[in-house]
Amino acid sequence: MAGVSIELRKLLRKGSLTSLSLAFGYSVTLSSGNWLIAVFSIFFFSQIAQLFFSAGKNALIYQVLITYAVALSLILSGPFQLMFTRYVADRIFEKEVERVLPNYLTALVVCMLVSFFSALALSFYLFTGKPYYYHTLFSFTVAILSGLWLTNALLVGLKKYRYIVLSFLVSYTISGILFVFFIKKGLALGFFAFYLGQFLLLNFLMVKVILDYPSDKLVDFDFLDRKRAYYSLAFAGLFYNFGIWADKIVFWFSPLTGKPVFANIKTSVVYDIPIILSYISLLPGMAVFFLKIEVEFAERYDEYYQAVREWGTLELLYKNANKMIESAKAVLYDTLRAQAITDIFIIFIEEFIFKLLRISFLYIPLFHILLLGATLQLSFMVLFALMSYFDLRKHLAILSFSFAFLNIILSILSQLLGPYFYGYGYVTSLLIVNILGMMILRRFLHEIHYRTYILRT
Repeated sequence: MAGVSIELRKLLRKGSLTSLSLAFGYSVTLSSGNWLIAVFSIFFFSQIAQLFFSAGKNALIYQVLITYAVALSLILSGPFQLMFTRYVADRIFEKEVERVLPNYLTALVVCMLVSFFSALALSFYLFTGKPYYYHTLFSFTVAILSGLWLTNALLVGLKKYRYIVLSFLVSYTISGILFVFFIKKGLALGFFAFYLGQFLLLNFLMVKVILDYPSDKLVDFDFLDRKRAYYSLAFAGLFYNFGIWADKIVFWFSPLTGKPVFANIKTSVVYDIPIILSYISLLPGMAVFFLKIEVEFAERYDEYYQAVREWGTLELLYKNANKMIESAKAVLYDTLRAQAITDIFIIFIEEFIFKLLRISFLYIPLFHILLLGATLQLSFMVLFALMSYFDLRKHLAILSFSFAFLNIILSILSQLLGPYFYGYGYVTSLLIVNILGMMILRRFLHEIHYRTYILRT
């Protein structure tokens, strides 16, 4: 992320409103992460569907199809995202840049094949009784999205981040235009327009990887080598992404809250709308988080570990460690402070937002709970990022598994308790893992010198 940090510092040093807005905009795009981009995709295309579908049911089906494809692709690509980006970081640090492209292409093919066949197997249940082109289209879309999430996770660390932003803007514009033309001929072609847009975006991003990491080889399975691969990160990536979608899946397939909309594909009208809105509300907090961690914390982190590598004096080590710890605290506190201000502002104008989007005010109480849950999820993301910096891989795996497990169990319990408790399972699971994460990170930072010099030798 050094290239991104340098560019953001250049923008912030100018001190103008324009440069600050640009830094904020790029931070929103780069920090939002695959899951938030996915949520925005669902919201964007569902709004287009509402405009062009003459029948409201078709608009709902279109939205749900995209939601299922996005959710499944994020879960299936989760193990590859963290493990492979860590592999690339290690190779760049070791000056083995020529290994990046062949391993990326191999990881991309493996990830997309796993996603395709998994989606195909699941499609025989989801699309029972429907034409087989739905099976094929759904499976290819999941595969393309999985490749897109893997590539985007890799490209976040490139210097020319304007290319990433432009690629998303161009692809989504083209996809929206294609949808307008295709939707007149049926639901399947409308979904095909979404597929073409994601396919185009993936190709844009792949070109960037190929140009930035030239190599004479095209195939290499080195990223799966046990001596170089961190499978604990694959485990963490799988359960982190599954945990994010666990409560949604519970509400979709529960007989209490879910209803079928297309074959065996179900949705939860009572839960899906407020959770999407609560996720979109995270954009300001995500931008502040990205700016703080990549502009400020990354510099303090480098200063401390540079002193470690160069055998700095004890006084310098303690000085740099204290700066790094204070910076880590500032990342969490400032992110939550910015998000709290955003949440309060949203609550003040929520009726206007719901009226503008033609959403019933009956969703507002649940929206308040899920808004708190989304803020706690942002807190968990901050802790996850900080713990990744310090290479606490096993702890990340444990926390991710705990989040997924608790979110499933507590979401089911919340349904049994009744509508008043909807959303509390999601909030409580995140509250627990946040407390555990803070305890783990606090203890690590308290013992930073011991863990750096003793446990790593």
